[in-house]
Amino acid sequence: MSDAKTRLPLPPLMDRISFLTHRLNALMARACNPYFQVWGVDLIMSRMMVVLLEHGSLPAGEIVRIMALPQSTISHQIKRLEKLGYIQREQGKDDSRVRVASLTDRGREVAEEANLLSRQVVGVLLDSIGEDDMETVRAALKRADTALQAFRFKQD
Repeated sequence: MSDAKTRLPLPPLMDRISFLTHRLNALMARACNPYFQVWGVDLIMSRMMVVLLEHGSLPAGEIVRIMALPQSTISHQIKRLEKLGYIQREQGKDDSRVRVASLTDRGREVAEEANLLSRQVVGVLLDSIGEDDMETVRAALKRADTALQAFRFKQD
């Protein structure tokens, strides 16, 4: 890790990228919660269904990788989505020990609605950031994602 002393001073919390991404996520959840309540899901579950919509059937481990959440969180959410009738789990075709999740017909409908809602949110972000800066912001966030995946906190 680079020496923290050589970096710029730490800005106030409200100006830190980590806090701003938290606020954006919280604001997106608040804007979308009325839709989620109708569907009986939350932001994480809606995103998981869109992942399955885009990728097709996936084992839980792959959903964990994509979502960057703990296995226990993903397992719990998969069980909730299955109970709601939005996904089903079956044995994997290549390995019968692996169970893969896939959308049911109703799950596909909800995932498509969630994807349309996401398109509206992206539209708001695009309008506020501007087309010229959107790719720069997206590339910077992807670099941050890669860096945080590799980052390991010091163990005391």
